[in-house]
Amino acid sequence: MSDNLISAIRGALAELRPAERKVAEGVLADLDFAIHASISELAARAGVSEPSVTRFCRAVGCESLRQFKVQLAHSLAAGVPYQAVTIDKDDDTGTLVHKVCDSIAAALQDVRERTDPAALDAAAALIAGARRVCCIGVGSGSGVAAQDAFLRLLRLDIAASAHSDGHLQRLAAGMLGEQDVLLAISLSGRSPEVNDSVRIAREHGAKVIALTQTGTPLGWDAHVPLLLPPSSAATAYSPGVSRLMQLAVIDMLAIAVALRQQPAVLEKARRAKAEVERAQAPGRS
Repeated sequence: MSDNLISAIRGALAELRPAERKVAEGVLADLDFAIHASISELAARAGVSEPSVTRFCRAVGCESLRQFKVQLAHSLAAGVPYQAVTIDKDDDTGTLVHKVCDSIAAALQDVRERTDPAALDAAAALIAGARRVCCIGVGSGSGVAAQDAFLRLLRLDIAASAHSDGHLQRLAAGMLGEQDVLLAISLSGRSPEVNDSVRIAREHGAKVIALTQTGTPLGWDAHVPLLLPPSSAATAYSPGVSRLMQLAVIDMLAIAVALRQQPAVLEKARRAKAEVERAQAPGRS
């Protein structure tokens, strides 16, 4: 069995029997559920029999469901090495270009395979029906992603705001109500500022959408978790693909919201975009 069970499951997909493959796909789609689910729950979600779940566990090197869940939890804690390349300090520039692009491509492929369409649809429905949406995140990664989410929603004529300061996040969360949505972004899912804001928002009846890694406190506390593949530890030579993964899911979410919008709203957004482009045209100061 591979040191990382998640990688082993992905590598075994093509060789599994159809029923076992259904279990594997269900596990990869929601790792957190798989860790906590019973054999009957796993079988029901995959639409297979309980013996098929047992056979799947054995097919990926585990003697029992219990061993499978323990190994899966260890793999999550260690982080999934979605960065498929290792960059060495002696790499020339040409090699660097190829390795960074390969790493980004591998990460986005992982996002494509792991994003839950049902969760994305539920998040889009909450945002489309919200009175206002507050986007929060901390730091140069999640904080920038929160700002990007705000700008995407603003273009759809949705009353949105973005905050990266911890005090402002808590203040904004306290102003939310039952008709509002908090979009909380944190790769680690353990940011005290973000998690405090989630608690405050929930206490006031707001719905919480979390963009975070699988298996984090933030994901557990959200009404709708949008889960990213866990990342390996970053080094000075590691491409910053986690930020691109966040932005990719935000793009998916914004487009899903746009598809729910009325024609009049989309026409207003189109006019606003045209005005911005006209102001930026050559010859205008």
